[in-house]
Amino acid sequence: MAAHNGHVRQKPVAVTLLLAEPAAVVSDTEAETAAKLFKALSDPVRIRLVSLIRHSPGGEACFCDLAEDFDMPQPSLSHHLRVLVTAGILTRERRGTWSWYRLVPEPLESLGSLLREGGPLADRPAPLLDEERSKRC
Repeated sequence: MAAHNGHVRQKPVAVTLLLAEPAAVVSDTEAETAAKLFKALSDPVRIRLVSLIRHSPGGEACFCDLAEDFDMPQPSLSHHLRVLVTAGILTRERRGTWSWYRLVPEPLESLGSLLREGGPLADRPAPLLDEERSKRC
């Protein structure tokens, strides 16, 4: 700060105001659907199940094969699979005494569109506040 004629002058500081403008605001229905999917995927066992099934030959896996990858009782593994089926992330088909699971891609794609760069839940640069907009605020 410099003194000039008894007055203290401060160096000017540039200030830039930004407003966030998401690609699209998530509707109530979309938010509810996404929350159910996130909840179904909120367990490490379920994340592994989705990954194992997605990368299984033919894109499907038998319960008997999945059970080999988890050290847990059959009812616990069945519960995790049921949560994923109920959420619409997996489909289940009975073949004889075994259940076969297949990934449904659309629910994960919808979550991906929410989280991708520029999506409604991801940050993105906002435009500068223009004079007309500032008059409304």
